[in-house]
Order: sequence, then C-alpha cells, then structure tokens
Amino acid sequence: MNQVITAREIEALEFNEIRERLAALAVTPMGRRAAKTLLPSADREIVERRLGETGEGRLLCARTAFSISPVEDIAPLVNRAGKGGALQGGELAAVVRFLQGVRRWRRFFESGEKGDLYPLLNALASLFDGCAGLFGELSRCIDPDGHLLDSASPALASLRRRERTLQERIREKLDSYLREPAKRRYLQEALVTIRGGRFVLPVKQEYRQQISGVVHDQSASGATLFVEPLPVVQLQNELTGVRNEAARESERILRELSGKTAAAAEPLLHDCSLYGRLDLIVARGRLSLEQNGAAPQLLLEGGKELHLEEARHPLLGEKAVPLTVTMDQGCRVMVITGPNTGGKTVTLKTIGLLVIMAQSGLHLPASRSSVLSVFDSIRADIGDEQSIEQSLSTFSGHFKNIISILERHGPDSLVLLDELGAGTDPSEGAALAMAILSTLARRGGLTVATTHINELKLFAQVQPGMQNAAMEFDRETLAPTYRLLQGIPGSSNALAIAEKLGLSPAVLREARGHLSRGHEEVETVISSLVGQQQRLDRESIAASREREKAAALRSELEGDRERLQRKREQILREARDEARTVLRRAGATADHLIRELRRLKDEGGSIDDAPAVAEARRGLQQLRREIERVPETVQAPFLPAAEVAVGKTVFVQSLQQKGEIIALEGEQALVQVGAIRVQLPQRELRRWEGAPAEHSAPPPRGGGYTVQKEYAISPEINLHGKTVEESIPLVDKLLDDALWAGLGQVTIIHGKGTGKLKEGLRKYLRDHPLVKSLRGGVIGEGGAGVTIAVLIGGGDPPAADGPVS
Repeated sequence: MNQVITAREIEALEFNEIRERLAALAVTPMGRRAAKTLLPSADREIVERRLGETGEGRLLCARTAFSISPVEDIAPLVNRAGKGGALQGGELAAVVRFLQGVRRWRRFFESGEKGDLYPLLNALASLFDGCAGLFGELSRCIDPDGHLLDSASPALASLRRRERTLQERIREKLDSYLREPAKRRYLQEALVTIRGGRFVLPVKQEYRQQISGVVHDQSASGATLFVEPLPVVQLQNELTGVRNEAARESERILRELSGKTAAAAEPLLHDCSLYGRLDLIVARGRLSLEQNGAAPQLLLEGGKELHLEEARHPLLGEKAVPLTVTMDQGCRVMVITGPNTGGKTVTLKTIGLLVIMAQSGLHLPASRSSVLSVFDSIRADIGDEQSIEQSLSTFSGHFKNIISILERHGPDSLVLLDELGAGTDPSEGAALAMAILSTLARRGGLTVATTHINELKLFAQVQPGMQNAAMEFDRETLAPTYRLLQGIPGSSNALAIAEKLGLSPAVLREARGHLSRGHEEVETVISSLVGQQQRLDRESIAASREREKAAALRSELEGDRERLQRKREQILREARDEARTVLRRAGATADHLIRELRRLKDEGGSIDDAPAVAEARRGLQQLRREIERVPETVQAPFLPAAEVAVGKTVFVQSLQQKGEIIALEGEQALVQVGAIRVQLPQRELRRWEGAPAEHSAPPPRGGGYTVQKEYAISPEINLHGKTVEESIPLVDKLLDDALWAGLGQVTIIHGKGTGKLKEGLRKYLRDHPLVKSLRGGVIGEGGAGVTIAVLIGGGDPPAADGPVS
C-alpha cells in the first residue's frame, strides 16, 4: 500500500514538528512512540473515526478530571519473560501498575452516561482484557516498590519470621554489652554496627582480650576493632542460613510469577498496544484544546475539494495570519504570485500541513466550516533541492522531485509546488511550468503552485480549471499583509520596493524604460484588480459583522422567548396549583355551610335566622374573594382579529378549556366555557384544533379576565318523563346555579301524572339546605304541574296556593 506522504513531505511541510508536540502531550512511552510515528490515512472511514476519537479526547480533557496513569511500557518485560527470563520484583511491580491503569480506564466507563458521551473511547476501553487472574496473583505477592510480600508463599513468610526472631535475639545479646557498665567501658562507642553483613561491637584495641569473639575489621587508626562476640556468632551463622533460604525462596517465587506473566503475554501485549492508542487519542484532544482546533467536514464523494476557512499555521502561534482558500472542480490548479517574503510559501505549507493533520486524525486550527476531501497522495516540492554530493543544481534537484510527482499523480492527489519554473532561463522555465500545470490539471486532483513568472499568471488566467491568486501587498507601507486574494494575479512590486529603499530616481526611470508596454499594462490591471478585491473584502467583512450581530440578536431573542415561555409555564403551573387549593378550600367551606344548615333544620330552627343566613352570605363572599386573588395566568398567543367572531369555537389557553364566543366588546370577549361565562381579553384566545391530550384543572379568574357562574340560566327546569332518581341531580344543579346567579326562586315542572314525581321531589326539597320554602304554581305558572322553590336569601313568595304541606 502506497504511503500518503513521504519523508520529504514530513520534513518540507514540518509535520514532524507537529508529531513532536503531540508526543510531548502523551504520558506513556507507547503513546509517545505512536505520536512520533503518526502518518495520515487515505481511508475515509479511518480518517472519520480518528477525528471522532480526537473529538472525544478533547471533550474528556475539557469536561473531566480523568487523567491517564503514566504507566511504563511493559512489552519488553513481557517479551523477556516469554523467552524464559526471570523478571525482578520492580519489573513485576511495573506490570501491576500497568494493569491498575487498565482497570482505571474500565472503571471510568462503567457508568452508562459516560459510555453514551464517549462511545468511541468506551468501545476501545471495552476491548481491554485486564488479565484479572495475573493481576490478583501479582498484587498478592508484590508491593508497589517491587518487594516480595510475606503473603507470596507460606515458606517465605515462615523464613522471614525466623529471620526477625534471630535478629531480635542477636540484638538482645549485643545490647547486654551496652547496658552493663563493666563491659561498656571496653567499647569505643556504645553502639552496634555492621561489618561484612554481621553485627559487631566497636572495641578499644587495648581491651581486645576482654571480649572474646571474631574480629571482622578495624578502624584506619587501628584504635578500634570491630568484634563479633562469641555468644552471637552461632546466632548470626543461623541468621545467614535463614537469609540464604529466603533468597532462594524469593527467586523461586519470581521465576513462578515470571512464568505466569509469560503465559498471559498475548493479552498483555494487546492491552499495552491499546493503552498506547488511548494515550495518543487523549494527547490529540489536548493538542486540539491548545490550538483551539476543530474537526473539518469530510466530503463523502465526488471530485476532490478543499475549503479552509480562517486557517492558521499551527507552528506560528499568535503571529499566524488567518488563511481562507477554496479549491474545487472549477479551480483544480491555483497559481499564487506575489513579492518575496509575502507569504506564498507559508500559504503553501499551511494548506499541505493542515490536510496531512486532518488525515492523521488531528483537529485543525481553523473554522468548523472548513471542508476537505481525503487524498490518497500528498506530494510537495518545497525548499532547496541542491545537492553537492550528487552534483545536482537547485533546478536539477527540483525537477528530479517533480518527475517523481508526475509519475504518481492521479485524480485523488494533492500537489504543492514552490517557485515552479525558477532556477533556469525564464522563458524555458515558463514553458516547462505551463506544461507541468497542464498535465497535472488533466490528470485531476488539486495543485497549488507559487511563482514569479509573469507568463504563468496570464496562462492561469485563460486556462479552464485554473485560477490566479495573489498575496496582498500594502503599497503605502510596502509591507506584505500575508492575506491570500483568490481570483487575481499578484505583482512582484520590485520597482516600488526599490524606490522605497532609496534607489536613485534616474536608475528607476531607466529600469521602467526597459519594461515593455505590455508589462506595464498588466501591472496596472493587476493593481486595479487588487484595489477592487480589497474594497470587496472590506465590504464583505462589514457585511459579515452585520450578519454576526443579527445572528447574535436573533439568538438573544430566541433565548428571551424560551425564558418567557418557561416563565409562562411556571406561572401557569403555580396558578393552577393555587386554583386547586382555593377550590378544595371552597368545597370544604361549602360542605361546612351545608352541614350547618342541615343542623339548623334538624334542630327545628328557622332557616331565616339572621346568624345562619349571615354566615352563609359571608362564606360565599369569602369564596369569591379567594377566587379573585388567584394570580393572572400568562397571556397566550391570541387569535388573529380576522378570525374572532361571535359563535366561533375557541381554545382558552389560560383555562385549558374549549369555549364559544358569545359576545364581543372592544378588545374583550365573553366566552361560554361549559356552565361558566368568562370575560377575558381576546389575546387569550387560540384556535380550537381538537381536545388536548390532557386537561389540567382550570384556574379561577385572574386580573386579566372575569369568571362568573351562569347568571343567565333559565329559572325553571322541565322534568317530564323522568324518574325521581334521574331528576334529583338535575334539581341540585339548578339550585346551585340559581344560588350563584342570585335568583330568589326556581320553577320545577314535573307535570300532574300519577303524582309520584311531584311528591318525591317535594319530599327531597323540604330537607334541602338551600331551599327556604316551597309552594305550588299559580295561574300562569303551571298550576299543580309545577313546584316553586324559594331559595335562601330570596324574596318572600307571592300569595298563591300557600306553602306546600
């Protein structure tokens, strides 16, 4: 498989500097090695996945305190163990630390939320084996510093206990020499020291015969002898034997653990490689944050295109001038011209480097609007190709490279050529450059070339699929601005620069005399085009700023609208909650009044007793006041004026109920909602589009509208053909509505018939707490076929048949 780039492009486009920066952000040897060998891919799916991984790595670094454990590269250790080598305690501890790092990755993704937030990283972390058995065994046997624990084996634990016991006995024996004054005077110092791995006492030379033992050393002056007293010689011999046994047991355990590590070589090496890959992904995320990078959009299919917007060279830092460049099927070849040090080569390198970075999975220091195709070949001819060793001139070195590029160029290639046609006779160089650009254009792909040759400007201007571009130059300050202007050729501005630097006017006049008239005309046209382009750019920038302001204002308004909507819903919820509370209290109050009225009746008191009637009225007035205190609901979008008409079925947003307009007055509307009439502003009305999925209890009236019981109800009800059981609920509703409407009496039409309906209703009404008295109908009211019920608080009944018995 052919590589996308060669070592020449890595050096010429400075991709190696990017890789070094990336490696510095990795925390493991595996990650650093992967960063230093990173190469672009020509597979679109791989590029897309890499960019997605980098995005998740960036998010991980920006949103969490999670950091990768800086573990060692255990691959060399595992390979040595696989060849039969024994690993030392410190090396096995490194394996433990690595497996702890693996477990930390897996624990991080145990919560489903993190798995959803980082799906690509989660998928990779799920591939870790973890070697749970080996991890448990090594953790049992090795401490973090690489020392064997007593729990490594019963034999080792026993030997270490014996060693500690012997050491204590030896110390006790030697301490006796320090405690007894008679013996202590033989010592140079009252301390125990070690010589040759054995405990000894510093004995004065003149008292050598007073302490029997083995002399292991003496001081430089000879005044002190280091003597091992005979009572501890045997103990120390035994201690040495125990230590040797413990060392042999330790070696056995290390060989056994090394063998277990070798047995797990395959999953360990897999996990080690995966750990390095995750480290590289997080390093790419850190680099993206450092460079304020963004993932470019990738083209799915079609011809190769390139659109970089506000792109900055990643190695120039704050000095980088943003570059915007677009190439597509209408511009397959771009010829950039302009003065020396004007930024042509930097532009060329920026394009090439950012394409390589994108195909390597790195975010770009550019706008998110940047769009790139995936190229299978990126070739560059930049810099001095002169070679003294190979007897190549600059021209020969360049053309040897260009020949190699032409041999491999295809429709999926990107080619970058610096100073094309330079280094030889201008006429011949121009001819070769034209032929090269034509060949590249015919084969497809994209080509960017820089040049000083005037003939190439004219050639690119008339060739299909080619386009001129210029590096902007400020003729006032004679300084480059490093901005790319597409669509117009550039000028070298050599005479203007020479004049600014102080060249004699006479020499300048003579130089201009040597220029052809056609050259001057071309330069004049170029200057005019540059001026127009600069003007258009200024206008474009101004328009862009206005668009940004408009977008910001639109976003602010959208935010305000959302906040108002949330506030409206909150107020509506609070109003409904308060309405439910008031209605519950109203119901409780009404129940209490009814019980009191029934009690008065049961006790034989008069229903007209002033205290009872006054209490009933006060209760009703209090209920009305509580209902009136319910806060106003948020105004909903109103019905267009053209659709507001009497008889129109509407939806009352604040009540969450269907209603019908029955009257209009100014900006107000009287709406019938069930048995309630509501006076409210027309802006409260919405189109009725069918019953909502769920209706909340309607809040009582607020400050923007009024609610009333059906004041215009009929004062009579016709119950012909109904039974007593069917009639009683209808009579209850009539009495309730009449009380709210302030009616003094109601007429109940039951007919004469058998008399059962009349007697049943009158019996029920006599005990009703809202009924003051009953009478039969008079002439014109229905006679014996009706019953007149006079309500509490109503006027006295007219003289007729008298009260009903």
